[in-house]
Formats: sequence, structure tokens, C-alpha cells
Amino acid sequence: MHLNHGSYGAAPRATVEHRAALLAQVDANPLRWHLEVQPRREHARRSVAEFLGAAPQRLAFVPSASAGTTAVLRAFANEEIVVTDHAYGALAKHVELEAARSGARVVTAHVPLEADAEAAMHAILGAVGPKTRMLVLDHVTSATARRMPVDAVAAAARERGITVLVDAAHAPGMLEVPAGQTGHAWIGNLHKWACGVRGSAVTVLDPETAARVRPPIESWASDAAYPQNFDEQGTADSTSYLASAVGIEMLEAELGWDRIRAFQRELLAYGQQLIVDAFARLTGEDHRVAVGMPAPSMALVALPAGLRERPEAAGALRQRIADELGFETQIAGWGGVARLRLSAHAYSTAEHFERFADRAVPTLVRWARDGRVV
Repeated sequence: MHLNHGSYGAAPRATVEHRAALLAQVDANPLRWHLEVQPRREHARRSVAEFLGAAPQRLAFVPSASAGTTAVLRAFANEEIVVTDHAYGALAKHVELEAARSGARVVTAHVPLEADAEAAMHAILGAVGPKTRMLVLDHVTSATARRMPVDAVAAAARERGITVLVDAAHAPGMLEVPAGQTGHAWIGNLHKWACGVRGSAVTVLDPETAARVRPPIESWASDAAYPQNFDEQGTADSTSYLASAVGIEMLEAELGWDRIRAFQRELLAYGQQLIVDAFARLTGEDHRVAVGMPAPSMALVALPAGLRERPEAAGALRQRIADELGFETQIAGWGGVARLRLSAHAYSTAEHFERFADRAVPTLVRWARDGRVV
């Protein structure tokens, strides 16, 4: 059972089948496809921009959030970069690599897990100094399933002349009109909470930033203005963008995104409490996790003593749960502690969480007492 939508989202069958049909069109006549695809791309751009609350002329498609953040970091990584200790691991590593190449210094701001919006803002801005030129901030964090006060932090940073890159990998679909914020660059995945196909993401850049950022691959449209300069990157596949846009429209028509988000919140609250209580009955411990700005569609549960102290074994524990118990989950390590991260989407059911509470929780408690993660 899939309780880990946050890592790899599930696309509706109709979306996947639509992409397959598009790929068949490409293979039938690749030259005609590439010569005629731009109007389709423009329609998809307008559709996704409306979904995200962005201006269409500010949105470009990229194959992944990593591709978008790469483009921005290469343009702006200099002197001093501030990140938080909640940053996604791959992005934090990339910041370090770009800083090493440019000679920049990286400063990490510690944001307590339980920090509310005001406390988080003070912690982040407290790490900013006179040499800070860039601030990299998660919209929704991966390992800690919390939001960051991106609007307030970005507005304050902008006043200080600091470029703000918002890693919004989890935001599209999870948050309502998430791109309507004040960062210079906002990068989001469509394959997670928006239920698009893999290989689809967007960059949203303000005019000043767009003038400096180059597409990840230079090609025929490189001398065009943004966002068109991102559109033609060699023979890059556009079908993921077109199919994801159609899928987003379909889910709005059939279910409604406001209804989907409300369902996620209600089901996740039920499932989280159910699993917290199931653990507590067996361990006598408090398995709640205090999160200051909790994400609406992901939640943390404290693991039993004996497992929580092993963040270095989080991947092995996640895999063991999948292989032996049949549940796809996420075990997230942060701050020296491993925690269970739960996710819920439109296809999730109460039964998924109930089965985990009945079958997986007692086994995890036994593994904790045995002292065996793998």
C-alpha cells in the first residue's frame, strides 16, 4: 500500500495514457511534431500558470525541479548563500557544489521543527549577513513535512537586495496558487502533488532574474527571451508537460482541486492520529511530533525508541517495511532523529492507514525492541 505520495506521486491512468498517445504522435513524425509543438506548449503554459497562480509569461517548463534550481544557482551563486537545515538533500549538495565552483560561502540557518512562521522567519533572516547574496528556501520541506514562511522571508530579503530561490518541489497541487509569492525564482514539480507524469516541472522567474538565468541546455531558442528560451532544448521531450497540463485540467473537472486538498487534510489527520495512538498503546510513549507549520498533505509520526535514534538507517528501514510488510512509506532522518512520514492524496483511503496501524505498527515496535533495523 502506498503511503508515500510525497516521494513519487501517482499519475491518473488517463494522464499516463494521454502521454502515451502524444509519444505515438512524436514517433509517427518527429520532425513535424517538433515544428508544430509550440502552440501546444503555449496552451499548457497558460493552463499550468493559472493552476499555480503565476503569470504565463513568467513560467517555463523544465524536466525536474533539479533542472530549474541548477539554472538559477549557476546564475546567482556568489559570495555568500544562506540555506536552512531543512533543505532537500540533493539541493543542499548542489548549493555546496556551486559555492565551491564560484568561491562562495554557504551559511546554514537552523530552524527548529516546532518553529511557527514568525520564529522561522527570525531564524532564517538571523543567518543573513552583509555578504549574503542569495537565500535558498523550501516552500514545503521534504524530510520534516513543514512549510516555510516564504512570502514574508522573500519580501524581507528583497528589501536587502538578496536573490531568493524557492524550492517548491512539493507545492504544486498541495498548496492553493502557490506561485503567487515574492521570491525571485520559484521552482516546482508537477509529478508530485499535481499528479503529472514524471519529467515535468516548472520555473517561475521574475523579469530581473529571467534576464540572467540561462536554460539548462543551450539550443536554437537560446537567443529568445524568457520563457521561450527554455522551450527548445535540443530534442527534449515536451510530452510530459502537455500530458501533465491535461491531467491537472481533468482532475479539476472531475473532482476539483479544492475538494482534493480538503480530502487530503482530513484523511491525513485521521491516519496520523490513528497511527500515533496505535504506537502509544504498545510503547507507552508519546508518538506525536510538534511541527510549527505542518504541511497539509504530509505528516510526521515519532518512531519507537530503538528505531528513532538511527537516522543513518532510515533508507534501510523504509526498504524493510516495503519488502516485508508491503507498505511504501518514507522514513525521514533530520536533526539526528528518524521519523515516519505519511502522505495522503485523492486515491488514498482510511483502510490504508488502518492496515498500517494494525499490521505494521506492532512489527515496528517488535523490531525496535529487538534492536534490528535490517
